[in-house]
Amino acid sequence: MDLLQSLKNLFNSSPIPDVDAGLETAGKHWGERAREQIQVNKPNSWAECPMVNQEYICPLISGKPNVGWLEYVARKYYLSPVQKALSLGCGGGGLERHGLQMNMAEHFDAYDVSEDAIKIAEDEARKSGQLSSINYHVANLNKLQFEPESYDAAFASQSVHHIEALEHYMQQVRLCLKPGGYFIINEFVGPNQFQWTDRQLHHCQRLLDEIPESFRQTIREPGFKHSVERPTIEYMNSYDPTEAIRSADIIKQLEKRFEIVERRDFGGTLLHLVLDNIAGNLSDSDEGNLILRGLFAEEQRLIREGEIGSDFTLLVAQKI
Repeated sequence: MDLLQSLKNLFNSSPIPDVDAGLETAGKHWGERAREQIQVNKPNSWAECPMVNQEYICPLISGKPNVGWLEYVARKYYLSPVQKALSLGCGGGGLERHGLQMNMAEHFDAYDVSEDAIKIAEDEARKSGQLSSINYHVANLNKLQFEPESYDAAFASQSVHHIEALEHYMQQVRLCLKPGGYFIINEFVGPNQFQWTDRQLHHCQRLLDEIPESFRQTIREPGFKHSVERPTIEYMNSYDPTEAIRSADIIKQLEKRFEIVERRDFGGTLLHLVLDNIAGNLSDSDEGNLILRGLFAEEQRLIREGEIGSDFTLLVAQKI
């Protein structure tokens, strides 16, 4: 299934309890993904495509083409640095390094399931001269426990949808935050285990069919993309039992423990499926750019009309 490798980014968390045997495999996979993110490659997923970010994702979050989600949060909520911040599912460490550059925090503690990813994050922080301001740890976020009121802020980017023990996870984040502290999540909140709706698949296939075949040559392997499909549960469990294990439950569990003070949906309900494994083909020509803009407009039209929801969102939640 093409989507399953490219939708994921370098951030990851832990496997569900009772399937911890899959943790080692998942950790190795995300270590490989972290290495890929350091290199400059042709974009093969929607979120890796510069034009998608500049003309779609960034404007939906910040209103500006060159202001990403973390910079938007920094400008709005962190005019002066907090003393200590937490990064959950840190992967290759980009969030912490950028957070320090933008003066969001004086220090980060960062956790990830992948030992390889943590090593990469440490190496990158060492190269940038920031390692003294970041402590990295390998940990299973389904089971991790924190000291009460030990952090001023907490961040998670595309990692919470790998958490099965959401109740424990959310309670621990609430526990470790100081009163008034923010838990900021950039996240996939679509269907559990990628069980795409029939309506979603219908529109994805319709849009894919409208893209000329010359733009549908697959990037990761030889061939052409002809369809968007729903993976079976059996496949998902064999590939990675943590993938989107309770993604559709994230907002509900967050609302039980925090006050959501801001939500910025940025779509992806169709785009991340349609553009998977072909995104880079559309970003290097005028014709491709026109196709992308048409896809942006169509997804937003369907969202405005209530035909589909948004599978990706930025959430700012506060401990009251």
